[in-house]
Amino acid sequence: MVDRSLAAEQFYHGLLPREDIKSMLKNNGDFLVRTTEPVAGKPRAIVISVMVDHHDEDKGIKHYVVQRTSTGKYIIDKYGFDSISEMVNHHKNKESLVKTAEIIIRTPILRQNWELSHDDITVTKKLGEGAFGEVSKGTLKLKDGSSVSVAIKLAKLEVLKKEQIKEIVREARLMRNFSHPNIVKCYGVAAGQEPLMVVMELVSDGALDSYLQKTSLTPSQKMDFCLGAAWGIEYMHTKNVLHRDIAARNCLVGDGKIKISDFGLSREGSTYQMDPRRRVPIRWLAPETLRTAKYSRKTDVWAYGIMCWEIFANGAEPYGGMTVGEVNAKVKSGYRMPLPECTPTDMHQIVEVRCWSDSPNDRWAMSEIARALERITGTAKPTKNDNTLVMKSLMQSTTNRSAYGGPKSEFSFLGERY
Repeated sequence: MVDRSLAAEQFYHGLLPREDIKSMLKNNGDFLVRTTEPVAGKPRAIVISVMVDHHDEDKGIKHYVVQRTSTGKYIIDKYGFDSISEMVNHHKNKESLVKTAEIIIRTPILRQNWELSHDDITVTKKLGEGAFGEVSKGTLKLKDGSSVSVAIKLAKLEVLKKEQIKEIVREARLMRNFSHPNIVKCYGVAAGQEPLMVVMELVSDGALDSYLQKTSLTPSQKMDFCLGAAWGIEYMHTKNVLHRDIAARNCLVGDGKIKISDFGLSREGSTYQMDPRRRVPIRWLAPETLRTAKYSRKTDVWAYGIMCWEIFANGAEPYGGMTVGEVNAKVKSGYRMPLPECTPTDMHQIVEVRCWSDSPNDRWAMSEIARALERITGTAKPTKNDNTLVMKSLMQSTTNRSAYGGPKSEFSFLGERY
């Protein structure tokens, strides 16, 4: 457990991965204090990270582990101090941090807006639990003193590997850059002490697949869901992010709006080559991705078409009655699911021709699909925080089907469903 006096310091960043450190330390003398990520069999350590050469992107940042003496003092290699704060204050702008080199810490880099304090988070109700952590409902105190209801992912650090910690923070890093009414909002990460918390927007009406299974919607309302999802994916692609797991189970519904969620497989860039041995949601994958394990924006477009099928099929599983192996073989050989009878004619053209073309070059970009749906529905693209697509409030859903054959649930956390 981190000392509370250190946790209160604004230059202490907790479990901050090195990827974030690089973007925060810009000038020589910039520094911060953090905790190392867990390594099996080893205790976590306090580290002072400092920029010593801003011209060298790879080796310009040095990391110094703070040791604890038998008498309880904090030391790097010179003097012992009663606290990390005392060590920082002694060396800042004055004396080298170490004996072997001239390392002067000058400017403390303070916590960013997305780095949340545990003291501002209140957990009120557990929603689910798995091997790696739990998902709970709670509240977050905002900077202006007001509070907002949130969903909180709490990670059990004692059972998480270093790479799993990185995956949690990486997903939050992607999401915190999004601000769109059709994407679930990530408020930030509380990493200063245990448990690690990822704080998300609480979406009231549950997962889209179970929502569709329990609720009778008109074709017009389903078209609105298709349009909202297109807007969210279009926005994501403008941010140079591939979702890689577009599906009804990974969307939530709140106040009549569809919101893209679950960015656990998402990656920055316009293409991504995946290890073909990794488990993937076969039923939503494009034929070229099944063949090569290479993802592109057009892979997301294909998956979007599958999700539109799910919407008009009332949340049914794609390729019902087929095994995953059969789906893999049939899609690569040219098979396409027939759309449900209730699907509007215009939507047939978009899904079958513009989303499910065998060649990714023949598929439309998400921006083209969104513009077409705007014309078809007569709905203008909303501005930020616009509530254009508000429909009736519907029954809250608490279950979700896993693409990998797991239990029904609402949230996703490290590949587990809650």
